[in-house]
Amino acid sequence: MWSGPCLPSRRPDSSGHRESNRVKPSAYYRDCEQTYLKHFFLEQYLERVAYNIGSFADEFVYVDGFSGPWKSKGEDFEDTSFKIAIEKLRQVREGIFKARGRRVDIRCIFVEKDAGRFESLRSATEGVGDIDVQILHSEFELVIPEILKLIGKAFSFVFIDPAGWTGFGPEHIAPILRHRGEVLVNFMFDHINRFLDTPSPEMSFDDLFGGPGWEAVLEKGPGREAAIVALYCERLRMIGGFDFVTSTRILKPTSDRSYFHLVYGTRHLKGLLEFRKVEEKFVEEQERVRLDAKQTQRERRTGMESLFPTGDLQPGPRSFDAERQDNLAQSRERLIELLKRQKRVDYKVVLGLMLEFPLVWEGDVRAEVLRLRNSGVIDIGNWKPHQRVPNKEHVLVVRPRGLSKL
Repeated sequence: MWSGPCLPSRRPDSSGHRESNRVKPSAYYRDCEQTYLKHFFLEQYLERVAYNIGSFADEFVYVDGFSGPWKSKGEDFEDTSFKIAIEKLRQVREGIFKARGRRVDIRCIFVEKDAGRFESLRSATEGVGDIDVQILHSEFELVIPEILKLIGKAFSFVFIDPAGWTGFGPEHIAPILRHRGEVLVNFMFDHINRFLDTPSPEMSFDDLFGGPGWEAVLEKGPGREAAIVALYCERLRMIGGFDFVTSTRILKPTSDRSYFHLVYGTRHLKGLLEFRKVEEKFVEEQERVRLDAKQTQRERRTGMESLFPTGDLQPGPRSFDAERQDNLAQSRERLIELLKRQKRVDYKVVLGLMLEFPLVWEGDVRAEVLRLRNSGVIDIGNWKPHQRVPNKEHVLVVRPRGLSKL
């Protein structure tokens, strides 16, 4: 059964600060493990982006466009995105001051259109005095100009977590997408896919996808889900002016079907690298949580409690292994195509190229570059004798007749 601490132990990350992970009581997320996983990812990435920006900038703004609270079970809203964000940003601010002696102005903007949920949000945040919290009673799309005034010139991280597929059309929220910052969208694939299957004359997904042309993704087949998500990512990239747009997938707790995709947009390679680092940790957590959920389902069905704790069970093939191998193969093909065209490519370009594929991580990129070097396909410019792995200062140079060795 799912009990006790849900998150990994505290440990320093590459920036030197210690990740302080909260213990989430199991009752809050029982039978809605997908929400726990969404919050896990949000908390982990928010910590990284806030710490990285706060290490050199004086301001950081977090925006939650659909703040809720929706179905909170916690007495103090511990299982809501806004409360998780406040606690995490508090820790980040204190960590930056202790490590660097810098004071960072961290602000939160929460938006909620429902009157009842807005009152709950207002009541839950009115006692927060150490972080500037602004709450807006409005539809997210309608209040974008006011949000931008509150953000000012600060770097912002915008979390868009709607209950369905309306209220956050890329064209309508384009000004905030184009602002200096990043965005994380909960793309409710399971919900959207059901509506795509039963379209009606009065229903249009033009707003969701930022214009017409989405009808092409309705075709049935194994590639349908990937095509839907890819279309949304491409439209978000175009409308938001992002250099990189990618996603990660959250599965249903007890089946290998997608619940939703977290779609991420950034203009910085550093952001993409951090997103993939969180995903690498997140995949392990998702496997553990889903194994536990499946065990709980079996116990309910049979009426018998398992003799073994979840950690002692053999999970079998991991849910993401096949997808990961397929994405690795596609990312390698994209790299080879680039080398055929250009013959000389900066390593940081290769990182961006390959890491846009979900479940492809920095270690995979390094391994592929070294494989090509050891196979005689490329040389690595600026390589020094003491170096063991490529870095952003390196350049990949195709050797004469090197591509013939592939």
